[in-house]
Amino acid sequence: MQSMTEKMKGFAETCSAAVKSRDFATAAKAATAAADCADILASRTVGIVAEAYAKDSASWRELAKKLISAVGKLPQSGDRPAVDSSGDVGKEWLLAEKPDVTFDDIAGMEEAKRVINEMVLYPMRSPEKARALGLNPGGGVLLFGPPGTGKTMLGKAIAGALESPFYYASGADLRSKWYGESEQRLSQLLNAAKAQPIAVVFLDEIESLLPKRNEESHAADNRVVTQFLADLGGFRDSKNLLLVLGATNKPWDIDEAVFRTGRFDEKVYIGPPDLAARRKILELNVKGASLAKDMDLGTLAIETAGFSGSDCAAVVAAAKRCALGRAIRDNADPILTTEDFAEAMRRIPSSINDAILAPYRKFLEERF
Repeated sequence: MQSMTEKMKGFAETCSAAVKSRDFATAAKAATAAADCADILASRTVGIVAEAYAKDSASWRELAKKLISAVGKLPQSGDRPAVDSSGDVGKEWLLAEKPDVTFDDIAGMEEAKRVINEMVLYPMRSPEKARALGLNPGGGVLLFGPPGTGKTMLGKAIAGALESPFYYASGADLRSKWYGESEQRLSQLLNAAKAQPIAVVFLDEIESLLPKRNEESHAADNRVVTQFLADLGGFRDSKNLLLVLGATNKPWDIDEAVFRTGRFDEKVYIGPPDLAARRKILELNVKGASLAKDMDLGTLAIETAGFSGSDCAAVVAAAKRCALGRAIRDNADPILTTEDFAEAMRRIPSSINDAILAPYRKFLEERF
């Protein structure tokens, strides 16, 4: 699963290659996609970083206009690319290789694991017992919480636990500037998954796909939300097993209808890892490396209170770089020491604080 910066880089490379081959239509589409990525990155950052991404977006859009002019046709409001009617519709979101992440690689998240087991894994392992209770496996689960707490990794672990196709798309992947295409792409994705006997669909950054509707909402947003609710509701009578996972850092920005019964029946808060989870994250990330005799991961787990899972992984990576540098300078074996981790924590502070957690507490109190 690519990050937004990786996607923007990919679109930039596609644009450059298309320009060289004088395929200006493809280049214009890639430039517009790069601009969309830059807009999303600008919305996620602040200060001069956000300003830089905003400038990148403006530059990409200006280039797209020039490329469209080179093609000889400016897009009209009702224009959109031709729909692929082949049997490959929806496969652009299908991961070619099964993720190698398992539940054993996931530290903490016990509530989320319980929900996934009860909704999917248990009914699959004991279908006769599930049928005796009138239970149909599958359904919708919304994972929400601060960035870096492992929501996407959990999706990979579910796909790893199931012998099934795994479809991944972010809100930015499905959104389109062309009239009617966003809801069409969403339907293509869900219908492609529905065609499989068993499938998992992971919708990342779902708040950008299903924003709250109000009098000031854009008509395109309203259509996409309506289409999603219709498509997801239609799967409840299907005999196929479909698990739809939605992940978001901003649950308060999602349309209220998405939370109703029959859509995402389970809503699971993924907060910062507790002490035991941090200890396991540290152990998983130092696996295979040599530790100094005085290095105590239990103490380090305490010192990383408030760190997200990705923060803890980053601390270990930074400590490894410190150890490598020292080993090269001293011509010695690379060994992780307490000093390496102390330096790593100076470089990488926690990305989560009370100000970041406060909106989630408020949302949980008001909504659940």
